[in-house]
Amino acid sequence: MPWYKTGTVSVVQNSNAVIGAGTAFIANSRVGDGFRGPDGRWYEVTNIASNTALSISPNYEGPTVAGGLYSIMPVQGYQKDLADQVRAILNEYGEKLAALGTTGNYETLPVSKGGTGATTVSDALTELGFSDFTKTLVDDANAGAARTTLVAAKSGPNSDITELNALTKPVTPAQGGTSPGYIDGLLPTWLTTTSITISSGSAYVPSLGKVLTITNPITLTGQSGLTPDAFYYFYLYDNAGTPAIERVITYPSDPYFGKARSKLNDPSRRLLFALRTSSTGLFYPFKVLTTGMLLFAAATNTAPFRVLAGGTSTTYATISLASVVPVSSQTVSLRGSANGTAGLLAIPGIDSPGMTAFDVGARYQVDFATDSQQRIQYANAAAGGTLFIDVTGYGMDR
Repeated sequence: MPWYKTGTVSVVQNSNAVIGAGTAFIANSRVGDGFRGPDGRWYEVTNIASNTALSISPNYEGPTVAGGLYSIMPVQGYQKDLADQVRAILNEYGEKLAALGTTGNYETLPVSKGGTGATTVSDALTELGFSDFTKTLVDDANAGAARTTLVAAKSGPNSDITELNALTKPVTPAQGGTSPGYIDGLLPTWLTTTSITISSGSAYVPSLGKVLTITNPITLTGQSGLTPDAFYYFYLYDNAGTPAIERVITYPSDPYFGKARSKLNDPSRRLLFALRTSSTGLFYPFKVLTTGMLLFAAATNTAPFRVLAGGTSTTYATISLASVVPVSSQTVSLRGSANGTAGLLAIPGIDSPGMTAFDVGARYQVDFATDSQQRIQYANAAAGGTLFIDVTGYGMDR
C-alpha cells in the first residue's frame, strides 16, 4: 500500500501527540504503522484518536513544528486485518450462512424456506395464504381502486356509514356539512322573575368552525339585580371543552351568515336570544312560540310597550321600537287600535302605501317587520283619527 502523506501535522518536542490538519488518520493508518515526522526520524503509531489526532512512541525528539510534512508507512500489511474481519463474520454468522446452502437447489424459494414459492405477485400472495378478496385489495393500484374493491364507504350514496366521530376538520356545507348559521333548540323558558331554563340543542360557533351541543336543559337561577330596562344577550360558547351559556349586556355583531350573529368583536360567542328587564332589574315574563316569536306575558298597554299613544299624523311618521325590541331582531308583534279613521303601518325606507291597516274600532295583533334600527312608520288614513300601538313581542331572529 502507498504511504499516507495527505495534509500536515503539528508536533511538540518531547510530546507523543500528533495533531493533523487536512488528515484522515482513521481510514489510512493502523496502530503499529511507522510515522516519519517532520524531523525525519521514525516513530511507531501507538493510538489513533480521530482523523486529526494520533499518538506516537517514543515522544517526538525533533524541534517543535507547526504544519510540517510527514508520512505514515504501513508495516504490518492489511491482509491480516482483512482476514481477522472475515474470521469474525464467520464466527457470528457461520451457521446462518451454512443454512442457506439448503436453498441453493431451488429456482423459486418455497415458503417453508422463507420465500414466496412463486414467480408472480398473484401466485406469491396465494402461496402466502391470501384469499382472492385480499389479493385483489392488495393488488389495487390506488385508493380509488381499493374503495371499489371494498364497495363499502365509496363515493356516492351508501348506507354503511352511520356516524362520523373525532373529525379534525369540519365538513363544509358544500360537502354536506352544517351551515355556519345552523341553530336548533336552545330556546328560553320563563320560570320566575329570577330564573329561566334553556332547552337542549345545538348551534354553530364561528370561531370554532363547528357545532356545539348542549345535551340537557340548563336552568339559570339568581337572575336578579340586573340593569333595569335593558336587554341582556345570551351567547353559547366553549368553556374549556364544555358548552356553556354567557349572559351579558354586550350587543351582538351584525349577522355573519343569514340572521346568525356572534357577540360584538368575539366570534367565539354565538347569539341565542335576548331578554328585556323591567324597571326593577328582573326579566319580564315571556312565552316563546313555535314560530320563534317571543311574546311578553305582561301588561303591554302601558310603558314601555305602548310605543304610540293616540298618534294623529296623516303623513308617515317614524316610531322607534328599540326600547322593547333588541338590536338582533327585525320582526315584531304589534297590537293596534284605530279610532276615527283607519291606521296604516309601513317600514321606513320602503316607498309604498300602508303595508298593514288597523280598521276603525277594531283591535288587531299582527306580526310586522322593522328596519335595521327597529323602527316602523304609521299614518292615519284621514284627519281626525288616532292610533294606539303596543309592542307585544319580537322575533328571535337568530
